[in-house]
Amino acid sequence: MKKLRILFILCLFYPISVFAYTNSVVDITKMSITDLSEALDKGYLTSELLVTLYLERINAYNDEFNAIEQINTQALEEAKKLDKERSEGHIRSKLHGIPIVVKANIDVQGLSTTASAKALSDNKPLDDALVVQKLKDAGAIILGNTNMSEFAFAAGNSKSSYGTVKNAFNTKYTPYGSSGGSAVAVALSFAAAALGTDTNASVRLPASGAGLVGLRPTFGLNSTDGVIPYDITRDTVGILTKTVEDNALILSIINEDDKEYQTNLDSLKGIKIGVVESYVKGGSSSIRINQKTDEDIYNLTKEKIKLLEDAGAKIVYIDELVDEYYYNIATSTMSGDSFCDGFNEYIKGTTGLVRSFQSLTKTPGRIYSLTGYLSGCHDNWLYDKSIVDNKKQIFKNHIDEVFTSYDIDLLVYPTLKNKVFTLNSGSGATAPGSFLGSVIGYPSLTVPMGYIEDFPYGLEFFSYQNSEETLYQVASVFESVNNLELTNSPLAPSLYEVPNYISKLTNYYEQENNSLTAKTKEYFMYFSDRTEEENESLAYSLTKEYENLSLEKEKEPYSLLSILSTILLIVIFAGTLVFIIISYILIKKIKIIYQKLINKDSKIKKSLLK
Repeated sequence: MKKLRILFILCLFYPISVFAYTNSVVDITKMSITDLSEALDKGYLTSELLVTLYLERINAYNDEFNAIEQINTQALEEAKKLDKERSEGHIRSKLHGIPIVVKANIDVQGLSTTASAKALSDNKPLDDALVVQKLKDAGAIILGNTNMSEFAFAAGNSKSSYGTVKNAFNTKYTPYGSSGGSAVAVALSFAAAALGTDTNASVRLPASGAGLVGLRPTFGLNSTDGVIPYDITRDTVGILTKTVEDNALILSIINEDDKEYQTNLDSLKGIKIGVVESYVKGGSSSIRINQKTDEDIYNLTKEKIKLLEDAGAKIVYIDELVDEYYYNIATSTMSGDSFCDGFNEYIKGTTGLVRSFQSLTKTPGRIYSLTGYLSGCHDNWLYDKSIVDNKKQIFKNHIDEVFTSYDIDLLVYPTLKNKVFTLNSGSGATAPGSFLGSVIGYPSLTVPMGYIEDFPYGLEFFSYQNSEETLYQVASVFESVNNLELTNSPLAPSLYEVPNYISKLTNYYEQENNSLTAKTKEYFMYFSDRTEEENESLAYSLTKEYENLSLEKEKEPYSLLSILSTILLIVIFAGTLVFIIISYILIKKIKIIYQKLINKDSKIKKSLLK
């Protein structure tokens, strides 16, 4: 009774409309970018409606997860303009009218670029980051930016002066970092996809922890112009999506080489995949990435490698990839020495109170101290960079030699060797990929491989420089044979249900273009503006009209085209029959003549013999 009284009091203070959400004829939580693009093409959605649906989800769930930092207040207006373009037949790409979010260290005009530090809350970019501009040119809508590990400092969490991002599957656990907000936002269906940044493992770890596809591209493939840097020798702009195809689609738009990436491989026949035993199973080792992998993760990884083998891949086992010598080289290439100079160069393209790194270190509104990075100011790090570059070359030569000697196309290993940990446990993430592509600039791609105790875990693919297409092709086949449902956190279910009567109507609508097509499309377009009763009644009427139309087609006489086609078939059949008969008669006559000639010849021969 007490709960009922509280609910009654709430109803008095809040109108019923507070609890009402916009409806749609499709469930956006179960849709990829490709699905959404098709729905827009067919008229099930408008971009304006799609933005509204995402904004309502953010409003309903974000307080619990703290994934979104700022909202683009112009998103609805941008959606209306893109809808108008679509109605006029101008569709820029599959991203036309699709909402995407970006990490808070990437410039978006109209939003503050904060790197999730309140000290930079008034830092406004003069221009969009180049990757953002490319997305906009392709018709994407930047819905907002995402909370992150402040200044991209941590891979184990995403904590900042804007608060802590929570895991999409259990809010007591970490989402990893530093692109935690981007990953959680996509897993909660706050947007169709997200951009993040990856210096060591900052896209792949959060993607794995959110059940997403996460790419760290070849170093330099995506522009970092308009991105607050941490380590300019490692920083990359990465992509987080629900499918491999979506990831390839976005990379095709934002990459600097203007290359279009395909995911159309049917099998893995002819592909050789290296499996590093120390990464997959591990054992007793002083090197953390070679230590024993959690047993459940090991078993799941082994099961998924078998799927790759069943799909046609040849599996080649490698005992160890990184020994103590190469591990020390890899760790010594991690550096924030360029942070100061990189920031001072970046800040020239913005407006705000903070105009230098030195000023930033003195400005409140941060959870981390930055004074330790002052020693890197004024190009003091350039000499060290040459030493680091030499070490990277040694490491690169080693990895290339492994690929050559084992004759493999790519490596595969679990994105994480240890299970997800609670927010305040102080534990760290053991990520083999931190000591591969992050060091030498080669690409890596994590793909969901399955769930353990309701948490998702990823399988990571790694290959040569500029081999993104190989990674996408192999990962796409794996995604297909692994056959997982699209990720959407069970903690953020759809805010509406698609009525059962819609499926029958959409089935009729998609069968053929007829007199009811335009009427049905209009029904879908204005579905969210009507009451449930009105929609059900109209759907019933339209379905009846389709059924009647089908009956009429069955009863209606043959059309002129049908009659002509029938006559033509009869003529062809008759002509064929006549031809066969005439041929038969001719052949028979020829046989008679031939027989007579033979008989006559025989008589002549007999006469001569006599």
